[in-house]
Formats: sequence, structure tokens, C-alpha cells
Amino acid sequence: MKKMKNNDEALALFERATLAHEKAIEEGNHKVANKNHDQIMEAISFLKGSGEVDLLRIFLDHSSDGVKGWAATYLLPIREEEAIHVLENISQGTGTRAFAAGMALSEWRKGNLKL
Repeated sequence: MKKMKNNDEALALFERATLAHEKAIEEGNHKVANKNHDQIMEAISFLKGSGEVDLLRIFLDHSSDGVKGWAATYLLPIREEEAIHVLENISQGTGTRAFAAGMALSEWRKGNLKL
């Protein structure tokens, strides 16, 4: 992957990788899921480095629960109320995304989720 140059590239990578990660998880393709997880972390790291993690807020209304869930999780420290609301809504569903949202909330509330 080429080096990201700006926040727009990081946001585009985040969206692309979270969508691909969600699809790979649904298909049981853990190799592809892991590759996309690494790209998600790369995008998050870039945004943290530029002090712009808050830009992920644009994804809180995304049509994909996977994208919303990843964004909400990383927004918990800075937009807690909004992020909790999104994660609670996702956790009411079924499947791996609902489970992941519920676990993120549980660990956040216990103080165990370090982002």
C-alpha cells in the first residue's frame, strides 16, 4: 500500500477496508479480513497522528453497520454519547457485527477498551 498523504486518503482507506473486512468476515475469509484489519489500523493510525480521529464522525450515518461500528468504536473517547448510541443500535441486531458492537460497549463501560 502506498503511503497516505492526507486525511482524505485515510478516510477513503478506512471506508474501503471496513467494507471489505465486513464482507470477508461474513464469507469466513479470515486471511482477507486480517489484511483489511491491518489497513483499518493504518488509517486510524494516520488520523490519530494528524489529530483528526474526529473526522470518522462522517461514518456514523453510513449504510453499513460495519463502517458505523468501526467508526463509533474509535470515536468513543471523543464523542462518547454519539458513539454509544450507534453501537447500541448495532448491537440490537444479529450476527457478528451486533456481537462486536455489544462487546465494544461492554469493554468500554468496564474501562477495558484502550483505543
